[in-house]
Amino acid sequence: MKKSGFMEKTIRGVIAFALISTLLAGCGKSTDNGVKEDISKETSASGGTIDVDFWTAPEQYNLKIWTSYADKFNAAKVELNGKTIKLNVQMMPAQPSSEAGIQNAIATGTVPAISENINRSFANILNSSEALYDISSEDWYKDIVAERQIENVMEGWEIEGAQYVIPLYVNPIGYCYNSKALQALGVTEIPQTMDDFNTLLTKYKDQGDTLSKDGISHFMYRAELLNAANYWERWFDIESQYNAFSKGTPLVDGNMLTADKDALTKVFALYGSIGDKVLTGTIDGLWQQETVPVVMGIGLPWDVSANIAAGKTYGIDGDYVFGPTLVENEGDTHYNYADSKGIVLYKNDAISEEEHQGAIEFLKFVFTGEGKDTFDIDWLNATTMLPVRGDLEANDMFASYFGENPALKDISTFVADAIPGMAHEKGADIITALGEKAVAPFATNLLPSVGINENPDVSSYVDDAMEAMKTAGELE
Repeated sequence: MKKSGFMEKTIRGVIAFALISTLLAGCGKSTDNGVKEDISKETSASGGTIDVDFWTAPEQYNLKIWTSYADKFNAAKVELNGKTIKLNVQMMPAQPSSEAGIQNAIATGTVPAISENINRSFANILNSSEALYDISSEDWYKDIVAERQIENVMEGWEIEGAQYVIPLYVNPIGYCYNSKALQALGVTEIPQTMDDFNTLLTKYKDQGDTLSKDGISHFMYRAELLNAANYWERWFDIESQYNAFSKGTPLVDGNMLTADKDALTKVFALYGSIGDKVLTGTIDGLWQQETVPVVMGIGLPWDVSANIAAGKTYGIDGDYVFGPTLVENEGDTHYNYADSKGIVLYKNDAISEEEHQGAIEFLKFVFTGEGKDTFDIDWLNATTMLPVRGDLEANDMFASYFGENPALKDISTFVADAIPGMAHEKGADIITALGEKAVAPFATNLLPSVGINENPDVSSYVDDAMEAMKTAGELE
């Protein structure tokens, strides 16, 4: 499902409050007579039990699956230092955002030992306040990476040589095509390269009048190009295709603007080649419409459930079909954007060492222990979000599920090439500036003024994009 962006400016303010609160509170709590009692060495053990708090994403299905595995874990009566670990599960606060809720919990000493729902960018912010454990050297972490075959994936999650997140799910972002439009245009294969795309675009230009009579009025839908405020939309319409053209070169690395300007130019040029046939009027539930008015749009995996509910059939001979980001040459890697979140372990004076170790025991139970052969299928059935594994295509465990869910099977082939977002504390500011200073003006002023294959000069917008990102992030 779609996950909205977090409120980084608010969060940075809460970080400051958290640090001040920590300094004022020290490592103790006050007794009735006002004497500060040292609790830094206390454990959570009471009557031989270690209580470990786990926060799920603020969704009912996340709560349900994690509660079921907590129940299994608790039934196993796993012991640590002679005490039984008890896993307690609840949803994290959702307002004003889950990220702000986590920061408030850090400030008030109510943060759990462990939670899901953390992306790479937010992990970097949490790490800047020393709120997370670096797990890169832990044997149990290495075992999880090996079991899930995600060694290559973890390279994209590294933050300054450290690892803070165990990635849990991924929505790789490609394209979605109107199968009926492809059929009308005589296209039998999903576009893979820019040559394929240009062939499709030319066919549309030649047959546009005929398609229009059937209700297909535009080539591509992307209303969000006009929306600079929702910065996360740039992950989907700019950054994913940029990743493919740049062969995985990050927009930002550390405090450096490393964007491949030529690759970014090609992204703007792609939209420019479509011109006024980019549909920017808002349509709720595009792919659930009786007549889909476009040939293609951004491929968002969280649309699948709604499409199924609307009675839509998946496949090249059905109603809609997913395809990868476009590459210049056959054989190039279809890098894309990974809308992905995972699990972290919190470091806080309110969390005892036994609670921390208890949380680790739960992770071991789920990912390398009793739950390793069932969790991912249960997760898929509960959320329809692809688990982060390097063997999704080859593992027989998923054969039956993908046989019944062909859309997710196709999307799963994009997972290995999906790259998570930048790790920069001003990531939201950087991407917002990209939208405000370049993408929205481009979509508002240039696209409506040109037709298909007129290939306008986009260089000024790319220059604005580069300068805007550099300025917003105070980048070198």
